[in-house]
Amino acid sequence: MAVFDQGWDTIAANGSTSWFIHGWSAEESVVFSIVVFPGTGEGVPFPAGHATLTQGESFQHVDGTKAYKIYMQNNAPFNSCNVHVLAQVESL
Repeated sequence: MAVFDQGWDTIAANGSTSWFIHGWSAEESVVFSIVVFPGTGEGVPFPAGHATLTQGESFQHVDGTKAYKIYMQNNAPFNSCNVHVLAQVESL
């Protein structure tokens, strides 16, 4: 089992984003996770780090490679958050 750093994103208060991550082989299974850090918000002395990750669709391209679409929601109502995306890969 290998874990790969996919990068990070900043999400506005109550905001959301989606990523399309591709380049995996047809023999790999990928599960994503996030590490969340509180961002900033005007007038918020103690910002919350609270986000939801949903692993959505899985695609297989005509060349045999796979892609995944993930969705991230910032659940903090008054401040941004930073999410770091990790991918855990298992080979068949």
